[in-house]
Amino acid sequence: MLSIVWELVRMNPNTPYIVEPWSLRGYEIVHGSVTFTIGALIFLAGLLTMWEKSKTPLFSRLIAALMGAGAIGVAAIYGTDEKTMGGGFTGWLVAFLAGYVIQSAITPLLPKTHNAIRSLASLGILVVSAVILYGALLGTERDALPVVWVSIGAILLVGIAVTGKPAELAANRMLIFSILGGGAAIALSAAASRSSLLDAQLELDGIAGQFKDTQVTSGWFVALFGMFVAFLGAVSLWAKRRDIIINQQRAERQRIAAEASAAEIQAALELAQQHQREARSQPQG
Repeated sequence: MLSIVWELVRMNPNTPYIVEPWSLRGYEIVHGSVTFTIGALIFLAGLLTMWEKSKTPLFSRLIAALMGAGAIGVAAIYGTDEKTMGGGFTGWLVAFLAGYVIQSAITPLLPKTHNAIRSLASLGILVVSAVILYGALLGTERDALPVVWVSIGAILLVGIAVTGKPAELAANRMLIFSILGGGAAIALSAAASRSSLLDAQLELDGIAGQFKDTQVTSGWFVALFGMFVAFLGAVSLWAKRRDIIINQQRAERQRIAAEASAAEIQAALELAQQHQREARSQPQG
């Protein structure tokens, strides 16, 4: 978020002539605003994930959905030009992600059978769903606004996050996905930032520099470093919370087993006492 006050892009200092503008800070170009918005949303998502109530399945899933909505909002605000997507590797990737969500939703409904049969059926659902989706929707390239493509990706990632086990970690999983997606958006903004500097020169006095003489600088690296730190924190929070949940589940199983054992011992004692009373009530020979 702080990178908005730093230089995002500038001309190569070795250029032997005066260039206007020489550099652009984050607040001067849209890429800085996008970076700031992504950082602010990640910060808010981190606070919500650290919230005590996010440990419950309901709130965890709601927070994950809010993160997806935030990504869609960024695309709706800043995405203006249509982009071509679909087909090839991208189409297959989206198809298998969607197939995974469908598999996660349907697999719990399958009859309780042998584990191998259940696993094969689950794998079949994934493959068949992906093939059908690719053939019907994603096999050809299509043009649409970025908000459409981001919405598809956000819905799929939210689906993966909320269908994963344990459900209490849905927000943590989505936070990691969000940081990776936000970090990728910032990393890929390098070329666009360089183009923005050339466009600013063109609007002023015509192109004074060359594309090869422009470079991203401190602000861009600060933003990426911030996302890296956020990623480490998100993974650490996920790991700690997972360990806590696993320990709680183990303790619950041990408690249930101890209660069952205590009930069996009590039943055995009562049966032994009953036998003793019956023995005492019988007449002595």
